[in-house]
Amino acid sequence: MLESKIIVVILFVLITLYGIVKKNRVFFNMGYFLYGISVFVAELNEYLDVQSFSHLLFAILFLLQAILSIPNKIPYNGSTLAKSAAVKIYSCLSIINLVGILVPYTSPAPEITYYLHAAMAIFPMVAVLMILTNKIPLSKEG
Repeated sequence: MLESKIIVVILFVLITLYGIVKKNRVFFNMGYFLYGISVFVAELNEYLDVQSFSHLLFAILFLLQAILSIPNKIPYNGSTLAKSAAVKIYSCLSIINLVGILVPYTSPAPEITYYLHAAMAIFPMVAVLMILTNKIPLSKEG
């Protein structure tokens, strides 16, 4: 059962990676949204089982990730405001996943989650770099 959940979560990471490679914000955000929801559910269940406040905090943190990354098809127009918002949001996604690296050490989550969170902490910084160096096409849908 746990192995199938890990495979699903790896799929979410791959969706995010696909979004980076294709420079597609919708896929990028979709991966983070689904990943955030999956960690939220896992940590909330863990909190309900052991009543450890740290699991509730992790659940809330990854719910925040899901909210920040709700996929939408609003066109990116390259404006200063759009760049600023993207940099702030993606920096938050990176920080959330840096904190997520602690999850395997505080829960029965398998060690692979350490590496998944590490990848999910690096991907937003790649996106920020692409935005700041104008590697993201202007006015592109998705």
